Amino acid sequence: MLYSFRNQRPAPLPNRIRLSNGFTRYAHQPPTAEEIIDAGYVGPYTEPAYDAATEQLLWVDGAYVIEALSPPIPTPRWVDFSAAIMAMPDINVMLGAVLQAAPGLYGGLVVGLQQASEGDSRVFINSWNTAYAMELISPELIATVQAVATEYDLPEAFINSLAP
Repeated sequence: MLYSFRNQRPAPLPNRIRLSNGFTRYAHQPPTAEEIIDAGYVGPYTEPAYDAATEQLLWVDGAYVIEALSPPIPTPRWVDFSAAIMAMPDINVMLGAVLQAAPGLYGGLVVGLQQASEGDSRVFINSWNTAYAMELISPELIATVQAVATEYDLPEAFINSLAP
């Protein structure tokens, strides 16, 4: 049986409870219902049934509340994203234009994409924004890459940073 003490989440009674008159009762001498109330406990409570995989059981204002769990945050699939965009013809056309216009920037995009697959997208985003400023990236390509990034569960901050 579960009891709440001072409006805390219900739990089994402790091995010893102190009554208002200073006397104590021990688990081997189970207290009466009146003594439990006198010691400041409220109950008994029974936890309602819930699915721990999709719900959480909360204790709110003296009552159990079942709340749905937020869906898990998917794991970003950077390597798959990198492979997908590198296979896109429009990306390769853009990279060819970048290679001719600014070979160093080309390296920043390619190396930055590899670093992004390891969790650090700063070099890629900086290079991407520079290529955009040089008018080497079209708004359509941005939208396409954002869609692919979304498909591979990349962080929203990264997806948003693709549109300077």
